[in-house]
Amino acid sequence: MFYLIQEWMTFLRSLDAVVGIPLCMAGGALVYAGWRLWPAVALLSFGVVGGLIGQTLSDSVSLDLVWFGGGAVALMLIGFLLSQFASVALAGIIGGAVTMMILEVFRMTGPFMWLGAFLGFAGCGSWAYANRNRVIAIVTSFEGGVLFISGASIMVREVTWLHSFFRSMTAESPFMIGFFLLVPTAVGVLVQAADANRSSAKTAQQ
Repeated sequence: MFYLIQEWMTFLRSLDAVVGIPLCMAGGALVYAGWRLWPAVALLSFGVVGGLIGQTLSDSVSLDLVWFGGGAVALMLIGFLLSQFASVALAGIIGGAVTMMILEVFRMTGPFMWLGAFLGFAGCGSWAYANRNRVIAIVTSFEGGVLFISGASIMVREVTWLHSFFRSMTAESPFMIGFFLLVPTAVGVLVQAADANRSSAKTAQQ
């Protein structure tokens, strides 16, 4: 899991600062109104997850476009056919991935890590089944936070003192990355819940 994060960070370092602008805009849109964009977000999310799975099945250390593209298309097709359960599957995948990251921090590998990932997947998936709308807000806010932070990290690179400040902060305490991600996720959940309530109220009045 940390390998995939490192690959993503390496990819971000190769981008120009101007690319950070559309990333921040896309992230902000997902944080603010992700539930309205859910069908497209779900398909794209399945595509990214499928691409990462395909890449892990490849023998290539660098990005293998054939395996990545094949995995992305395959999982997007599955996501399209099972669109009603998209929120359940994505919540389960995120729960399993976060569980794996936590277990890797404590250097737990092998069967224990995979058992923990399965329990994280099952637990989050089960909770998502009973709380679909809330899960959509959490998933889209989380993904929006990732995009926003990624875009911001690209642009911060151009300001030397800011880049040094955030780099030293995350180097001394890697958990600060999680805090930076938690803030837009929490804001997005609250904003989307309020937006959804206003939309429901208008629908009821008509």
